[in-house]
Amino acid sequence: MSSGTKVANQDQHARSASKPQRPAPPGPLKPTRARRRPALIALGLALVALSVLASVYLTSTLGQTYQVLAVKGEITRGTVIAATDLATVELPTGPTQLKPVPADQLDQMVGKTAAADLNAGQLLTPTSVVDELQPAAGQSIVGIALAPNQMPASYELRAGDAVRVVETPASGGEPPVEVPFAIAATVIGSKQSELGDQMVVDVEVASANAAGLAARAATGRVAIVIDAVGAG
Repeated sequence: MSSGTKVANQDQHARSASKPQRPAPPGPLKPTRARRRPALIALGLALVALSVLASVYLTSTLGQTYQVLAVKGEITRGTVIAATDLATVELPTGPTQLKPVPADQLDQMVGKTAAADLNAGQLLTPTSVVDELQPAAGQSIVGIALAPNQMPASYELRAGDAVRVVETPASGGEPPVEVPFAIAATVIGSKQSELGDQMVVDVEVASANAAGLAARAATGRVAIVIDAVGAG
């Protein structure tokens, strides 16, 4: 072999060695098994069960009705309810915010008093009637705002409590020499005032005393004395 041939072979071998080697192609991927998620399976089963229950409920209640009481004609506040004032109507069963009086309670509604003006066709509810309208004839209701030091602290006033509303001296003033002015009253209700820590108490008094009590209550110089619990 000549020297020229040797040089050519050496150059070809060098070029072959300098070329980058191609990586072998990847082998086939192994199949992976899908993981089952118990939470998703349980959720799916729960949704299926819920759908079945909803279908059963709709099927069983669709088309069913129940009877309630409604007002036949206009009834003014304070009117004593008679059987002829009421009618029976049917309502579809199902969830509702209405609380009408069932038709089988007609006898219990007769003799009660309309608590407000009732319109023809209006459904009768438990709040539509009362045993006795307040205030009664010859009586008036007065609201009194009281601070914590103007009423007993160990007892919460309740409807029916017999009390006296007593006029008090000015803050820091001398106590009265004579028996202070006082008005007998019956508690109708009470609620916390939205302003400060005062309690607003509604009391029923004789109509002849209502104006005087309201004027004194407006000064803030009154206090509540409990005479009997639930005796009003």
